[in-house]
Amino acid sequence: MKKIKKLTYIHDLGGINTSNLHHLKHGLLFRSSNLSKIDEEGLKNLDEIYKVRNVIDLRTDDEINQQPEDFVSSRLNYMHMPLLTNEENPAVNRLNRLDILSDLIKLPGGVKAHMKGLYRTLVTSPKAINMYREIFKMLLNNNNGESFLFHCTQGKDRTGVLIYLILIVLGVSNERAKETYLSFNHRSFFKRIAIFLGMNIAVSPRKAVALNRCLVAKRIYINSAIEEIDIKFGGINAYIKNQIGLSEEDIKKLRKMYVK
Repeated sequence: MKKIKKLTYIHDLGGINTSNLHHLKHGLLFRSSNLSKIDEEGLKNLDEIYKVRNVIDLRTDDEINQQPEDFVSSRLNYMHMPLLTNEENPAVNRLNRLDILSDLIKLPGGVKAHMKGLYRTLVTSPKAINMYREIFKMLLNNNNGESFLFHCTQGKDRTGVLIYLILIVLGVSNERAKETYLSFNHRSFFKRIAIFLGMNIAVSPRKAVALNRCLVAKRIYINSAIEEIDIKFGGINAYIKNQIGLSEEDIKKLRKMYVK
């Protein structure tokens, strides 16, 4: 895929194989990092090369206030659909990031425990579940075959869980859906290395390691969400039916729309 300047990554989900040897259609479903720094050339590429028409921003109100996407929202169909509240996912800025990191390190289990808890919240929070319902409704009502781009800040945690759910609904195997989530790591590799080295030199090796655990996709993180679904909702199929509210007819329609 053509790289867009000032955008860490963009990923067309097209081509991902389903369990019955079909694959997702190209050019309909994308995930990316946030678009707050995108410029005129980048926006032109989104529009003309990727044909992105709808942008779904999963960030909190505070995050958007700090890094607005006015440039994008004025040109594309931009929708703010936060999965978490400000309290559930406090915005991080240059002034508070080291304090937040210090607090996470002090928690029982440290950063890994915090991240696992965040992923459990992403599948149990009423706000998140309601947004999943609304997003799947939009996908169902996409009668003109328009494309959707989903993002949060990095495009890893909130976007990762949403994309995992979308892939499962579209018939992708559990393992392949998890591999797609984990593929974030090689898409963001160089940026993460630069951040790690800078933090290691400027602050401390301990905080550099802790921050990297926040910035990387880990199997234990997505597994904590899946395990929570199993424990609290009786498995992924029950979750899709009873929480997201998709019927068998809805799932068949979605697969017809987005799978080739």
